[in-house]
Amino acid sequence: MTATSPRDAVRSFLGVPLEPRTYRALVYNLLAFPLGIAYFVVLTVGLAATVGLSLTLAGPVALVVTLLSVVTLAWADGRLTGGLLGADIAPQFPDDDDPVEFLKTLVFGRLTWTGAVYLLWRFAVGVVVFVVLVAGFSLAGSLLAAPFGYGEHLAVRVGAGSVAIDTLGRALAASLVGALIGLVTLHLSNLLGEANAAVADALLDPDGR
Repeated sequence: MTATSPRDAVRSFLGVPLEPRTYRALVYNLLAFPLGIAYFVVLTVGLAATVGLSLTLAGPVALVVTLLSVVTLAWADGRLTGGLLGADIAPQFPDDDDPVEFLKTLVFGRLTWTGAVYLLWRFAVGVVVFVVLVAGFSLAGSLLAAPFGYGEHLAVRVGAGSVAIDTLGRALAASLVGALIGLVTLHLSNLLGEANAAVADALLDPDGR
């Protein structure tokens, strides 16, 4: 295991805005919230339709359509994850030529159900990622802009009280804190991307690694 020198650690921390993977992970994470909501809607509507029609001839059709939606969305999201994050993910879509075998694979195959779990994971994580990124970048942006609008009207809440940003020195200090928060948020975005890639590999890999 190679030890990282303090200089390399500082360079890695400060250099995160210059890395292309940072922006690929950022795009991936920003897409997580709307995609996660879409996945959740598809799953809940499909489940409700399947249960509601279960006593009719349309019940099996609703089940097959729902499961097809699951494997299609899981496959597409796996490709998106691999493409944006550069992860080695090879999601698989049922490809049996025989219709009966195709339906058996669709209904009883492991990847169908782990795909459903993955889509629910994307929904849950999408909400968390959205909150983290919006809060982090909003706070960082506000503090970075402090030198352009400091005065008695500008204050930062600290604990139960607040500190007025009413001097240039305080404004520059607030701006430095904002830059640090922005860097930390970018690193968190990268870590969340790596976590998502690991989960995708575990749940969507056909060999079940």
